[in-house]
Amino acid sequence: MTILTVIFPVFAIALAGYLTARFNILDTRDIDGISKFVFSIAIPILLFNSLAGVTLPEEINWQFWLSYYLVSIFIYILGVWVSKRWFAHTPKEQAIFGLGASYSNMVLVGLPIISTGLGDDALLPIFLLVSIHSATLFFIVTLLVERGNGTGSTPGQIALQTLKNLARNPIIIGLMLGLVFNLFAIPVPQMLDDALHTLGDAALPCAIFVLGGSLNAYKLAGHFSEAWTMIGLKMVLQPILVAILAIAVFHLEPLWAAVAVMMAGMPVGVNSFIFAQKYQSGMAITSTAILLSTLLALVSQSLLLAIFIPRT
Repeated sequence: MTILTVIFPVFAIALAGYLTARFNILDTRDIDGISKFVFSIAIPILLFNSLAGVTLPEEINWQFWLSYYLVSIFIYILGVWVSKRWFAHTPKEQAIFGLGASYSNMVLVGLPIISTGLGDDALLPIFLLVSIHSATLFFIVTLLVERGNGTGSTPGQIALQTLKNLARNPIIIGLMLGLVFNLFAIPVPQMLDDALHTLGDAALPCAIFVLGGSLNAYKLAGHFSEAWTMIGLKMVLQPILVAILAIAVFHLEPLWAAVAVMMAGMPVGVNSFIFAQKYQSGMAITSTAILLSTLLALVSQSLLLAIFIPRT
């Protein structure tokens, strides 16, 4: 397998999605409908299928989580500091900037590239990262923004609301059901299993197509110094620090280290823009950063694959 055979199909399908939206072959409602299918049905089923049948490790790999999330939290804090000191942003803008600098596009970009490039053995570490990715960073940014707004919500109330939101998230539901079926060895009837795998097989191509279609909504809205700073924290500093912890400090197995570093080097996650819209803050910066970082991922992820495929 060459790097081109991994990267080219991903970005070719994304380009098809972008051109389809750009020339209005499918309008915004059509793309939103496909996106809802992807996130509410196809990806949760893919995660369920994969996790229900994977061989779980005997012990939780805390070093793997620490390698990724210690760095993510540090980058978030650093992003907030940079936003305040360098750009004199408001507290809400600081929280959104920190999220963009630390939150990876794990599902739309990370899942297809890493699973294709590193193989099915990479699925378990991918799922372990996805399982607490949103919970960790969404809680932090919600806490900062809500307290900055003076709503009076306590950290416990915000944590409870975050957990409630995650409990309704189809991706988390798919992961949890897959884990339950795995732990209790619950069999899935063959005909149902065939149907679930057929739906799951649609997840990755549809997700990549939606990514391309969604990029049409993100514009180069100026604020390039802030956007490039956010991208530098996200796609340069974060994977370097994760690599130091995963390889030099914790000595993770090559495959697990590769997944952690490649996920850390993913482009700015689209949920950071959703938060920016929700709080009406930092939308131009985040939009610019998402578009530029996603295009840049064509090069950066190719380089990371070139480094890690021989190791794994």
